[in-house]
Amino acid sequence: MKKRALSKFKSMAQQVSYRVERVNELIRRQLTLLLKNHSKDPRLQSVNITEVLSSRDLSSAKVFYTVSEEQIKATKPLLDKASGFFRSSLSKNLDLRHTPALKFIYDSAPNTGARIDELLSKL
Repeated sequence: MKKRALSKFKSMAQQVSYRVERVNELIRRQLTLLLKNHSKDPRLQSVNITEVLSSRDLSSAKVFYTVSEEQIKATKPLLDKASGFFRSSLSKNLDLRHTPALKFIYDSAPNTGARIDELLSKL
């Protein structure tokens, strides 16, 4: 009986809670607005936020983004440098006890999908 209850508890702990999903979506929307409207650097306005994955305790968040292939190397340092601005703006706009630390990760999936479509169309 105890083993079954323990395995059920483990599976529940691995699932992302509804609250974390809502916070992820709120962070994604706010970061998109900040990049488009409040970013001083025009190179950051072409960045698209694809997904945000927060830790269960909301202490950190991985922010996945896409940009054109020419801007990949230049964008990561810019986002890392502006992460303090993004975090402070998020704390003002979102009603959270603690604002998560942001880690920006390039999302290559959309570019890979477009490349596969291009190769398939040539066949």
